Amino acid sequence: NSALWVSNGIRKDTNIFLMLFPHNITIEVRGGEVVALNPDEKTTAFCLQRALLVKSSSNNETKREERRLVELSRLQEKHLKRPETVNPHKPGSLSKSEKKALRITRKAREAMIRRIHRSSEDSAPLGFVVHRDDTLEARLRHLDGPALMLNELGEPLADVLTDVNRNNNDSNKSNNETEFQSMNTTIILGDQIGYAACDEKVLAESDAVRQVSLGPLSLLTSQCITIAHHYLDCNAIN
Repeated sequence: NSALWVSNGIRKDTNIFLMLFPHNITIEVRGGEVVALNPDEKTTAFCLQRALLVKSSSNNETKREERRLVELSRLQEKHLKRPETVNPHKPGSLSKSEKKALRITRKAREAMIRRIHRSSEDSAPLGFVVHRDDTLEARLRHLDGPALMLNELGEPLADVLTDVNRNNNDSNKSNNETEFQSMNTTIILGDQIGYAACDEKVLAESDAVRQVSLGPLSLLTSQCITIAHHYLDCNAIN
């Protein structure tokens, strides 16, 4: 949500790549194509789930159906049956609060299964694209602009963006461009655990990646995204 949403809409110029390793699956969320997405975790999670179960950019229909059936069977295995009527005086019987919790859990799982069944005939949500057999190295090769990896020990992000903007302006002038040719800036972030050792090595050894920092303090990923967007917005205006 931090990467895609602003106060009254969606950032149309922003794409998100969620790289799921070791599965080599990347979910791309295209801000310019997303439709009917609400700024809440439940809606976003359901769209991601539908994209994984329904849509694949490289697998055929049979494999998609197999994945859907596996997911359904997994949910049904965890599905809790209705609690049987028990003698309240019998040791080990469930209390009313425990029975209520079981009913809520069962209904939630049933609702999830119904949503998956309904979406099985549908296509993936607009703006959500799944790339399978994707790797970090391949993703870096396809970048058409600066790639900035967040790291507490990197260069200040504001200074790096100013430098990138200056170099881009000089390039446009030297090529006699009549219109300003903007570049896509890629910000690379880890999750709450941080970068995997293998990914950090690939990024550190890549000439296309520049390490940048938002300060010496480790921040939440959502906070990093918000601050990075602020700097990118200011850089675009300037």
